[in-house]
Amino acid sequence: MTERRQRLGKQGEDIACAHLQREGINIIERNWRCAAGEVDIIAREGDDIVFIEVKTRSNLDRGLPEDAVTATKRNRYERIAMYYLSEKSPPTSRLRFDVIAILSANGQQALLRHHRDAFGFGG
Repeated sequence: MTERRQRLGKQGEDIACAHLQREGINIIERNWRCAAGEVDIIAREGDDIVFIEVKTRSNLDRGLPEDAVTATKRNRYERIAMYYLSEKSPPTSRLRFDVIAILSANGQQALLRHHRDAFGFGG
């Protein structure tokens, strides 16, 4: 991954975290890793544990940011969630998978779309 893309990704995650905090959603982890991979953000909203994929793009040349959350990525998030729950979460927590899509055109302004319940197990 190029340095420019890494900076854009981190900027997007920072924007997403600020949005979540404004919404009253508590961030538990950022860039949590396990044998199945890495999740951008893990948060808690009420009794829900929320696994959040952040996709940031600087233009629409490759489509909308959320279009990059493929079936492969969704399946990986499901595996990551199982690892996380086995290590850290009480079994009564409900799981939710969100996608935050960010289009950052000039580094100063961004369009953010928060897709709650973007997918579920097997979806």
